[in-house]
Amino acid sequence: MKETFDNLSEKKKQRVIMACIDEFGEHGYDSSSMDGIIKRAGISKGGLYEYVSSKEELFKFIVDYTYSSLYSYLKERVRIEVKVLPSDLLDRLKLVAELAIDFYIDNPEFVQLIVRTSSLANEKIALDVQDIFEKHFLELFGEAEVGNLRYSKDKILELSMWLLLKTRYDFLNEIKTVADPAKIKEDYMENWDFFLGTMRSGIYRS
Repeated sequence: MKETFDNLSEKKKQRVIMACIDEFGEHGYDSSSMDGIIKRAGISKGGLYEYVSSKEELFKFIVDYTYSSLYSYLKERVRIEVKVLPSDLLDRLKLVAELAIDFYIDNPEFVQLIVRTSSLANEKIALDVQDIFEKHFLELFGEAEVGNLRYSKDKILELSMWLLLKTRYDFLNEIKTVADPAKIKEDYMENWDFFLGTMRSGIYRS
């Protein structure tokens, strides 16, 4: 992003950011358009290009912003409520899932964008987005204890990333039809209990 974007008022900056999250989340990277963002943000085409050089640059900025918002929320909840994360990887995944669902319910548009990043046709952008995700993911999970696992740490983290995508996708489907946050939370954690229970019986050494 150009320096001019940082000089915007916080209100206008957030308007542009949310317009991007909605556009990219609804249409994905390939089918979204700068014109769509301009319309959502209520700014001129010249105004948008004062802040950003290209759609690709804007997309990667927005993806990083989305993940940063989620993981900043998680780390703050951990700092205030938990103090110290469980050392065991699966216990840590469950705890973070319990915290994350509150963010998801309040910010479903963020989850929609994150899910969209899992199917990018442009290989270079896909790799850049994967790097963004892994950077944030490893902040919480990179130091988890994996010494008693049957498989390599990379394999287990890869499976964990897939489960995050699966549970986020299921969340998006449910929130379209279920209005009760308590029910959404219950179903979300039931899914995690199933996945983590299955993993625990299969990936730990006897």
